[in-house]
Amino acid sequence: MKPYGHILAMAAAALLAQSCLIENDMSYPRIYGLVTAFAVEGQESCTIDADSRTVSIVLEETADPASLKVTESAVSEGVSSTDFPQADAMIDLTETRTYTLTTYQDYIWTVSAVQPVDRYIHCENQGSAPIIDNEMKTANVFVLESQSLQHLTITDMKLEKEGSEIYLVTTGPDGSETVSDLPCVFPMEDTDVLTGMTVEVRYDDVKTRWRIAFEQETVETVITKANPWCYHVDIEARFDGTGTPYLEYRRADGTDGDAAGSGWTRFDDLDVDGISISAKVPSDNTIEEGSVRLEPGTSYEFRICTETSRSDAVTVTTGTPDQIYNMNFNDWYSTKSGSYDIWYPNLNDTYQVWDTANPGSGAFVGSLTTPTETVPVSGQGQRAARLESKNAVIAFAAGNIITGKFKGISGLGAIMDWGTPFTARPKALKGYYAYKPVLVNTAKDPYKNLLNTMDQCQILVFLTDWTAPFTVNTSQNIFVDQTPSNPNILAYGKMESDKDTFSDPEADAGGYIPFTVELDWWRPDSTPTYAVVIACASYKGDYFTGGIGSVMYVDEFEFVYD
Repeated sequence: MKPYGHILAMAAAALLAQSCLIENDMSYPRIYGLVTAFAVEGQESCTIDADSRTVSIVLEETADPASLKVTESAVSEGVSSTDFPQADAMIDLTETRTYTLTTYQDYIWTVSAVQPVDRYIHCENQGSAPIIDNEMKTANVFVLESQSLQHLTITDMKLEKEGSEIYLVTTGPDGSETVSDLPCVFPMEDTDVLTGMTVEVRYDDVKTRWRIAFEQETVETVITKANPWCYHVDIEARFDGTGTPYLEYRRADGTDGDAAGSGWTRFDDLDVDGISISAKVPSDNTIEEGSVRLEPGTSYEFRICTETSRSDAVTVTTGTPDQIYNMNFNDWYSTKSGSYDIWYPNLNDTYQVWDTANPGSGAFVGSLTTPTETVPVSGQGQRAARLESKNAVIAFAAGNIITGKFKGISGLGAIMDWGTPFTARPKALKGYYAYKPVLVNTAKDPYKNLLNTMDQCQILVFLTDWTAPFTVNTSQNIFVDQTPSNPNILAYGKMESDKDTFSDPEADAGGYIPFTVELDWWRPDSTPTYAVVIACASYKGDYFTGGIGSVMYVDEFEFVYD
């Protein structure tokens, strides 16, 4: 999904109108060959990507990838022939499979599967996390320096699929190996692992040998990560395994602390897993008990302590609860284009944070996005934004509003700068919206199957570490990759809905209901430089698909901080 397409679709329509070009759909129909549904028994999830023409399946541990029953399969209307597996067929996904869907041309699709297996080794007085190499079938297990390797208790172990059994392999004086008649029972107490151990893991008729080495290590008491938010800090740390760990913190300027006058406040609400420690300071529990939240924009020192050790202090500065200008959509100005008013969601043309498709559509159908005095009852603003999807002469255009800048038309597309400078770390975007959708009444491939289904609105927000706004150019196919594989996107959240809020009994007189879009922080240890916030009345507008007449209202946007 490329939300900027709502603007670009309109821009293309405007250019075509200016050039008097007529689209010839009769000479060679463009019908895409799409997989619209697929599922197999034993899957955890299935992702269908129309752009890359891939079906990616995640299998449960107990599934047999060599023999999977297809439980659901569907392709788009217009596919004349296909070798794609149908429902009730069996499929072998031990390797990636390739299939052809034929319309007026061939579309090559691949189907692949991965099968994650949870592998672990747990023992008493464990140190760092084990290093488990599935390819080599080896594992290195670390224990504290104080733990004897001749008298170790292994509390649990799992190296292959759920339901597999582990048998101990012993080596005789002559080098011969003997496999135990009975599977291991955990805990295995007082085990001599000085020279390591070999095990045979059995699942169905498959037997796999694993070699496990054990090593003592010296563990330092240290804070390994401190991620500051606005009102709390996430801490990760390690300790030497002795005693009971606790955390201490104070303002870096020394103006707070406990009554003893040491300047440090003790914090005991830690999650301890072996030698690993994690904590949210202050935690939700301590806040409920009356603890004060951390102050925004303030430097704090943190250290991990036990009865016998103490880490060096780490200093971090909490964030500030910043907002973007005009998130309440009160400020607007307009210019004239013929008989139409072209509206801009900013105070004037010298300070522009938001933009719309209006500069491209205005000369033909007027503004898609306009100010309205119909605002939420609970809102504080005097205006809101009204977004309407229209037929922009010869192409569909979705009403929208974005942080960025519409820069002009390029070829049959448009150029847009995306994003506004922003350095805070919110946890969510909240606000109010009202929506009156209509059925999708205009569509282009690959979404003609959405005709006569209900249109949907969209609210999208993502934070990036760009060094400048991202320039989108549809003529050169330059778009933003909105997947977790994009290293420049730090946090991402999206809401799509076909709800007619005017029929919602909890809506106010203007049809508004509150929304909250939670941000999924893909890189929680990073600080953003730009924010992209988008609302649109038709979620598939970038594919010239939606309901002409779908109307969305948005107001009182606000970032939420924790």
